[in-house]
Amino acid sequence: MNPTRRQQSQRTAATRASVLEATVELLTENGYAGTSTRLAADRAGVSLGALQHHFRTKAELSVEAMRYVTKRLAEEFVAASTTSVGLEERIAAILDRLLVVFRGPTFAAAVELQLASRTDSDLQRPVRDLHQDVEAIIMRSAQDLLPEISGHPDFDAVLQTSVAAVRGLAVTTMDPITEVDTQWALIRGQLSALVAALDGVEPT
Repeated sequence: MNPTRRQQSQRTAATRASVLEATVELLTENGYAGTSTRLAADRAGVSLGALQHHFRTKAELSVEAMRYVTKRLAEEFVAASTTSVGLEERIAAILDRLLVVFRGPTFAAAVELQLASRTDSDLQRPVRDLHQDVEAIIMRSAQDLLPEISGHPDFDAVLQTSVAAVRGLAVTTMDPITEVDTQWALIRGQLSALVAALDGVEPT
């Protein structure tokens, strides 16, 4: 690729990333109803025409924004973990980090989008496709982080159970003042035992 085309490609990627980041911020702050392509363009510092060159509708923009940040978060999640520590310690660290992610702004934005899709026909199929993509990303990340048990026949079921439990706690404690330490200690212990049992490890 010649230098001019490379620079143009980099500018395009930077514009796209800025717009997607801005959209997630708006979804978190205002919900889906309070998000618009114009607001996203203003927040990202680009023209509405430049935004619409990449994303034709608010539905398309919102779903792609969630797919973008979910993929980035998963990559950061895996990169921040290490397989050099023991399985028991790794499981505990993964669960703790998972709760932090689910209690963060990106998950709040995802919930806003999910709720909006109940009554918005333009969102229903894209959000369903997004959900499937996110589940696949979670599975690949778990396989990368827990290679010694990822081949166990119950791995998928245990992973789904763990993610559902953490996600459920995050949903019921979305307000920042709710105390989760006591609930999390109970849930974390049960999930740690469930995952560790795939390798016959007894958690402490």
